[in-house]
Amino acid sequence: MKINSNKILVLLLTVVALSGCRKYLDINSDPSSPQKPDLASLFTPATSIMSKMMSLDVITAGQYTQMYSSISNGENFDVHGGNAGGASANALWRSFYAQQGSSINLIVKQGIIEEKWDYVGAAIALRAWGLQMTTDFFGEMPYKQAWSDNQYTFTYDSQEEIYNAIDSLCLVALDYLSRNDGSVNSTAMARGDRVYGGDRSKWIKFVYGIRARRMQHLSNKPNYNADSAISFVDRSFTSNADNFLITHTATRNDDTNPFGPARDNLTSRRQGRFITQLLDGTTFFGNTNSTSRDPRLRAMLSASPDTSTLTTNMPTFNGGFRFIVPTAGDPNSGAAAQISPVTGLPTNAAYRQRPSTFYGDSAIVNPAINNFSASIGKFIFRNNAPFAVMAYHELQFIKAEAAFRKGNISVAHSAYQNAIRTHIDFVNFFNLGANPSIPAITTVQRDAYMTSAAVKQTPALLTLTDIMLQKYIGDFGWNIMEAWTDMRRYHYFDVDDATALPVYRGYLIPLYSTNNQGPKPAYRYRPTNFSEFDWNLEELRKLGALNIDYHTYEMWFSKP
Repeated sequence: MKINSNKILVLLLTVVALSGCRKYLDINSDPSSPQKPDLASLFTPATSIMSKMMSLDVITAGQYTQMYSSISNGENFDVHGGNAGGASANALWRSFYAQQGSSINLIVKQGIIEEKWDYVGAAIALRAWGLQMTTDFFGEMPYKQAWSDNQYTFTYDSQEEIYNAIDSLCLVALDYLSRNDGSVNSTAMARGDRVYGGDRSKWIKFVYGIRARRMQHLSNKPNYNADSAISFVDRSFTSNADNFLITHTATRNDDTNPFGPARDNLTSRRQGRFITQLLDGTTFFGNTNSTSRDPRLRAMLSASPDTSTLTTNMPTFNGGFRFIVPTAGDPNSGAAAQISPVTGLPTNAAYRQRPSTFYGDSAIVNPAINNFSASIGKFIFRNNAPFAVMAYHELQFIKAEAAFRKGNISVAHSAYQNAIRTHIDFVNFFNLGANPSIPAITTVQRDAYMTSAAVKQTPALLTLTDIMLQKYIGDFGWNIMEAWTDMRRYHYFDVDDATALPVYRGYLIPLYSTNNQGPKPAYRYRPTNFSEFDWNLEELRKLGALNIDYHTYEMWFSKP
């Protein structure tokens, strides 16, 4: 199969610069050590690290989107204060360039030598995915020179160039994944492919999912093409069976879900007001009566021990689902547990009125730090829960938005309803095996919700707000980067013409950090001080990345 000159150019950016990897290959001078890397042993960690890339740094973007907030009053990310000096949020940068990046470079180089085009195509797909994640987090970044040999400073490429490279990489990946010559072998690839077991057809669907995301991110651009976004979705996942999942066995820290209680990465954060009120009936119904509550509420969020005392973090009776207001934190965070000698339960009222952790109802504190018991926790917040990198319902929401923008409201409505329904299945899947078990959302509960006023019943009633709010619910917890990208595309507060209200109705930023030099929300992160403040300071200066409000500089992708 021929690859045109543009694809070859991009491939060269990915492969020829791999002369910088000689140092990694040449260090194996010990005769007892392998001189040729085994592709399976490289590919498995290149995929397993994806859950780390989607979680550790992106936790703070979850505060920007108010999926959750810190128990500390006015914590920096709750008020959109940015990662000053690049001191925090460096795991994604390090993973993309030094950890996953190095593995991909070796896979591509050795895979071409061995004509293992399946490995090569999947590795280039991972490069496209990682590039999309990283540029959407940081903006401008080194790409063309990223893995050049004997180079210590690196020129930053524009986000526009990087977005173009992402799609070109996808095209190259598709070419390789479609080849049947050489040493392509699904059984051999399955040794390293813990996601799809060597099934290239699913990797091809994943690549089209990347292309769909990328195209939809450009919705504010004149070259945005809704037809292309819809076409990419239609060639991508066809059901939840295609979901890209990173498995975790939860036997030790490195193979445990980063959002599980053992890793303790979310212990200072609780569910935010915005997500809670989307699920408890406040936003869609204007009340929190039991009939107004989304059946996903109990399955996704955690109830407080005190379900019946109204306070500022539970202003209405919603079943006990308290939340954190970004500028208030948890006013009872200092309350100590007073245990009843009879029941063994805490009796202190202030303690019982704290929002629970994500790990279970009434779990005021993390119940299992460093406890790698597999099933502890709930929903995606379990030690052995797989981490979703891409899911069918997300792509259906992309199709719904694209079709709505195109004016094909019938297609938009069908995709929107399909996305909600299959997200409910997604939630049920993630609660299988939870301890204590979370009752599945029944077909009766699902159908009652799908026919309620929370879900628009006819195409004529559908609005952009309906699509984006339901997509936000579908992204909760696992797909934080995509949710943040969507909110930035709509500049947080863009108005839906059909309602004359913000698309993200109910979302508020009560207070902005003084770092922002005005009421300006966060759009990006500073590159990490892991390397850039030591070696690339002049490049940062050119970007304005040394300015205190750099994190508020709008991204290229969200500009008209």
